Formats: sequence, structure tokens, C-alpha cells
Amino acid sequence: MHSHAREKCHLEALLYCVFDKDAGPIVQCADPVGAATTEFQLVGHYLIPDSVVQGRVVSVVCGDHVMMGTPVYIEDNSYFRNCFQFNICMVIDATRHHEPYRDIAQLLAMSFQTLEVETKLLSNPREGTSIQAILTQLRAQLNESEECFVTTDSCHAISFKVRRWTPALTKIEDETAVPVPLLDLQELLNPERSNVPQEIAMPFSLDPALAAVLPLIDGVRSVQTIAQDSPLRSDYVKMILRHLLHFDLIHLIPSITLDSRYRLTPAYHTVLEDAEKVEEAVRYITAGSWNGEGLAKEEKDQVIQRVMALYALVACEGKPVEQFKQEEAEEVAALNISLRHFITWGLLQGYLERVEDNVGSLNKAQADELFQLRTEDIPKLKKHLKEKGWSGQQVNQDSRVKEMVKRMVELRDFEA
Repeated sequence: MHSHAREKCHLEALLYCVFDKDAGPIVQCADPVGAATTEFQLVGHYLIPDSVVQGRVVSVVCGDHVMMGTPVYIEDNSYFRNCFQFNICMVIDATRHHEPYRDIAQLLAMSFQTLEVETKLLSNPREGTSIQAILTQLRAQLNESEECFVTTDSCHAISFKVRRWTPALTKIEDETAVPVPLLDLQELLNPERSNVPQEIAMPFSLDPALAAVLPLIDGVRSVQTIAQDSPLRSDYVKMILRHLLHFDLIHLIPSITLDSRYRLTPAYHTVLEDAEKVEEAVRYITAGSWNGEGLAKEEKDQVIQRVMALYALVACEGKPVEQFKQEEAEEVAALNISLRHFITWGLLQGYLERVEDNVGSLNKAQADELFQLRTEDIPKLKKHLKEKGWSGQQVNQDSRVKEMVKRMVELRDFEA
């Protein structure tokens, strides 16, 4: 399992948008050339809106992307209509964390506003000056190093560095939760002999406090137990765990007991689509005793199917783990499965979730309907729509999907 390194800046495009006296909001030029021209025609009036929003970051979701920029309005009687309106817009992936890009939007706006006021860079560029070439250099440098230095003439340049906000650390609400390491934390303590790839190495410097806590994170001890077993103060331990959570080096799961009950999530339906991931699942839940080497594809598939079937059984009718352990003892032993690893993997991957009470508040027909919606109907419909080329947003807005989700929520709330 891998942790996620800090997400780097990635601008898919930079657009120079201007209010044309005849055509209204247009894309004057872009990098890459021609980027987002069609989409901009639909949303241009949102990105160069009334002057009341000048200086504020404006973002518009367009399919799977977000167009973001800070509108600039320069009042001067030398311009047509006594005003020059423009926006240097970024095109970024809608799934990315947007906070750093808001700063870039402001910095780009301030830089180009200053250049326009002093040199008329945008409204009347000098011979040999290419706005498109400036955008190309800016995008390349920001994507590479999150800083830029682009000269526009012999006396002016656009230069700034992206400063990230201090991370908002996740709060640990439940001290009975169990931190599970997502990679070998002990190897990170010895980077000179570590086999951990550089891109997921420790994102902050080691210190004696961290070294005292890492050995206690074993996927069994709870937050409370780690704090008790550590020589450090409890609040220090929790702060260390919050940092590890922020950098995706650990993940919190509910404590696993014999009376715990679980149910499947929609993610269970698609797990078999990733062959590499399901093989990793079998290795994990057998504590590394199974690697599939020397087995024919049919034999591998059979083992994987048996393992996935067990996940359906542990979530069947809300039975406690103790009952599952007794009923499936022979199959669990035959596959050499560690029950703790088995439950932990399901929680980490998101196709198991813990429930506090049995599904006794639902009758059998309702329980079957809820199971069908979660694991079959909704995932199949979403997959079908995505295969037709629909974006994630379009899929979620489909009337059939919305109706199914509404019904699932009703049953789930009744179940709880």
C-alpha cells in the first residue's frame, strides 16, 4: 500500500480572457493553443462578470475541470468604454484541492494588472511581445517548481512563489479508533537503508518524539492505547498522529472486536475490476503467506473469488464477527486468512463499513433492497453511464441515479 505524496501544482491550461468591445468575453490566447475555447463561450460571462467582484477569485465548474481566475477591471479614459477588463484563468482538474490555486489566481491578476498599467502589456503589446509565449513559460514553470520568473521586456518580469497554507490537521474525534500504517514506518526511520521509494519518503524531518511513537503504530493499538504506552504526553502523541494522518502515512479505522458488525458499500461491486489490487488484497489478509506464484490464472481467480465471497458473508444480515468466525472457520483456515487483516483491509479500501446496530429495524425485503441498491443497481448504472462518456458530475445528476440514491438513503437511515 502506498501513501500519497503532497500533490504538486498542475495547471492544465492558462487562458488570457478579455472583454472585447464587439464580441464580449473571449479567449484572446491560451496555452496550450486553443485550450478551453469552446467551454469558455458557455461560461465567459461568469469569469468576467460585473465589476462588483473585481479582485476576488471566481471559479466555474465545467465538466471535469474548474476554470479559476481573478477578474481585473482597470478604469482609464484611454480605453474604449473607459475600462479594460481581463482575467488570467487557470484550467485545473475538478478533483484537486483548490486552495493553492486561489493564491495563484490572485498573484497572476496582480502581476498582469501592474504590467498593464505600466506598459499596456495586454491592451497594446509591444512588437515582439507574445502573450501566448508568456503564458507558456508561466504554466511550465509553475507546474515544475511552483514558482516563476518570466521577463516581459528589459525592465519588467512576472515573479512569485506559491506559498501553501499551514495544513489543517484532521481532528481525532474517537480515541478508540485504530491507526493503521499505510507503509513500513520503521523503514522511514532509516532512510539510508530504506527500500521505500523517494516519492513517498517521510515528508517532514524526524525527531526523537516521532521515533518514540512510530513503533507503537501496529494496526492493533488504539489512539488511546498508543498515548498510554508512549513516554510522551498524550497531547503530543495525538499531534504526531494527526500529522501522520495528514500526510497519508496512516489511516484510522474503527476498533475491531468480536461483536462488531459490518455492511458492504458500493465500492465492493467494483473491486474485481482491478486485478492487481485484488491480488494485493489476498497477500495482505494472509499476512504475506500467499503470493500467487506458480498458480495458473484459473487457480488465482478461484482463490480471489473465495476471498471476495467471504466479504459478502461477513456483512450478511449484520452478523457479528464472532458468528462469522464460527460459521466460516473452515474456509478461513483453508485460505490461511488472518481475521484482523481481513476486516482491516475491507475498512481501508472502503468496501466494508461498521454499523453499530443490527439491521433488525428493516424487514428482510427492505434489507435485500438496500443490499441490491448498494452493491448492484447503483454501481452498475453509474458504470454504464461512464462507459457512454458521461462525466462524474453528469452521472450524479442523472434522474435515475438520484432516485436510487434517495431510496438508499431512506433505507439506510431507517436501518440506523
